[in-house]
Amino acid sequence: MRIRTIVRTTRTSSALALGAAVLAACVGLAGCSSGSADTGAAKEDTQQVAVGLKTAEQVATAVEQSVSSMTTTVEYTVATDPDHLLGKPNGYLSKVAFTDSRVQSADVEGTKPDAVARGGCVETFATAAQARARAKAIEQGSEGSVSAGEYHYVIGTSLLRVSQVLTTAQAEDYALAARTLT
Repeated sequence: MRIRTIVRTTRTSSALALGAAVLAACVGLAGCSSGSADTGAAKEDTQQVAVGLKTAEQVATAVEQSVSSMTTTVEYTVATDPDHLLGKPNGYLSKVAFTDSRVQSADVEGTKPDAVARGGCVETFATAAQARARAKAIEQGSEGSVSAGEYHYVIGTSLLRVSQVLTTAQAEDYALAARTLT
């Protein structure tokens, strides 16, 4: 599965959003010529500053504005985090779960109410490299598990994990939302 890295700039008008889209296209073309999406610490630092979304809640709110079927359901604490990674070294700094109304109950029967399969989650890390590493770790460890086939989008320092129950076309709504954050 391919991990997409998205850079976000602050939007104050549609003209600025158009400019950001042009910038994203230029960055995408430049990335094609480099042969590698990970060009080191300088790019990572630029992403952290450009993103401006510091928490999983902020990222989820921004994505939710574009994906009408998404509803944020849980804001995790250290005590409620099911993966026990919140606040730990190399773990995430914040996490939220969300549902997607296009996921049918029968498709997720027996899963927990906050399972990624019901919609997804956003995990926010200290660095973009940590977000990419988390996506890679999930992908490598997911063969035969419930997380196999999840869709992953890295948005600055956040990992947007989207339910594998959604079709590729449905998950594209999240990809588009992530791209509009640039």
